[in-house]
Amino acid sequence: MTTRIGIDFGTANTVVAGWDPEAGRGVPIPLPGVDMLREAGPGPTQRVVPSLIAYAHDGTTRRLGIQITPEMDDDPGFTVFASTKSNVAGHAYDAARPVGDRKVTGREAATQFLSDIMALALLTIEDDDLEIVATAPVESFDGYRDWLVREVREGLPAARLRIVDEATAAAVGYSARLNPGDAFAVIDFGAGTLDVSVVRVQEPDEAGSGAGVRTIAKRGLDLGGNTIDAFLAEHALSHLALPHGDQIGRNQVFRRLLASAERAKRELATAEQAVIRAADARSDRVHQVTVTRGEFDALLRDKGVLRRINQALRSCLDSATGRGFGSEDIRGVFLVGGSCLIPAVQDLVHLHFDPEVVHLDRPLEAVAAGAAGIAGGSELFDHIQHDYAIRHVDHDTGAYEFETLVEAGTAYPTEEPVKTLTVRAVHDRQRRLGLAVYELAHATYRDASAELEISFDAGGGARTVTVTPQQRQQRSMLWLNEDSPTFLEADPPATAGEDRFRIEFRIDAHKRLTVTAYDLRRQTLVLDRQPVVRLA
Repeated sequence: MTTRIGIDFGTANTVVAGWDPEAGRGVPIPLPGVDMLREAGPGPTQRVVPSLIAYAHDGTTRRLGIQITPEMDDDPGFTVFASTKSNVAGHAYDAARPVGDRKVTGREAATQFLSDIMALALLTIEDDDLEIVATAPVESFDGYRDWLVREVREGLPAARLRIVDEATAAAVGYSARLNPGDAFAVIDFGAGTLDVSVVRVQEPDEAGSGAGVRTIAKRGLDLGGNTIDAFLAEHALSHLALPHGDQIGRNQVFRRLLASAERAKRELATAEQAVIRAADARSDRVHQVTVTRGEFDALLRDKGVLRRINQALRSCLDSATGRGFGSEDIRGVFLVGGSCLIPAVQDLVHLHFDPEVVHLDRPLEAVAAGAAGIAGGSELFDHIQHDYAIRHVDHDTGAYEFETLVEAGTAYPTEEPVKTLTVRAVHDRQRRLGLAVYELAHATYRDASAELEISFDAGGGARTVTVTPQQRQQRSMLWLNEDSPTFLEADPPATAGEDRFRIEFRIDAHKRLTVTAYDLRRQTLVLDRQPVVRLA
């Protein structure tokens, strides 16, 4: 049986969830030794892995998540990386930092961190048949998806990997709480970005027997908790009497203030004041500044944080209104991401929506749980994400040819066939007939342009081998029904060259490619919308 998991790599926290078919939802998967339970709003504590990785300078160890302590920031034997997701998404530049006799970039650290987390998940689950759905930011989806596929997945050949955007995953994570036809909003405000989406739960006749939602409007903003931490740290720094001209010492203090500001921000979600402190390694002095809730709220206003959030919300809601879904039609508003715990942010949301429809339930786990739900069969997209083709043999040349079956962007479900074909027998008395269905990979999934490759023989020798255009084309494709390419049975057996079956391809509400087949000799229907493969 296939095990399906969802992974949300967050700027501050990473969550791994598995699909629970009995509960019908995604549930967090414990990763002992690297994860923790964290308080997050009025709901239950939530299981997260802090998005931290540390390299030992002796090259012997790496540490992840809760294995990294605040003291390691000042330990010369370790280099600690935090907020590495921002480097991948293009929101920040992090110069390569020394690790022993080499240097590591923030992007490389992000790749190593997420690869290690996925490897731990594989070890925890111990299943050879694994499907992973990972999430990507809305605003940098293409580049981020390519990083996941080309760099992170490289060390996980045993697992199938799919990518969905974070707002989609969050919406699916909450869809079970709503009724068909309801419109709702997801406000995903994490450490790196803000994503706002308005979606609608499908009617039963749209979704068949399963649940599903469709996107109405989306907006994204490159603003998150990290930016707020920086504003808090700058506020604290402005109240400290540091020596002028010592930029290096000032930067070191500011780095420590950033870590303390993140903790103070979380404290201010429930407390009236918090202390931001940092040790000065050059003077052994501990600097500290007390910040009140009122000062924090004023800082968010003065720095334009609340104004930008308001603009993103308003723009998304205006777009939804233009499509027939006003604020009064939105039945639920679900807040996800740690930055949604800031009281001033919640107050702003309440200005746009009736507080009774605003929910703050499991904000840190929702995206990963939704990704696991998508792996388990729930969907948000209303169109196909890739091109699909069938393979057949050219009778004149004997070479394989590929013919487009479904184009990316095709809306589903489809009542009319997306393709109608005739299947012909290859040899006399052939009983089993079928077609090979391929998914065409994204253009940047694999560099298939090389004309030569190196082949090693058993004796250790090597030679160059020419790669044909056909081989390059095949390598950019994934054979989806390799285990069951023949799904038609001819009874009585077919004759060579005989047009034996007419088949119609459709896509159902669960994004499955279905086949309706007619036996032309017997003039009978032999398959009626039989699922063949699941599309992405």
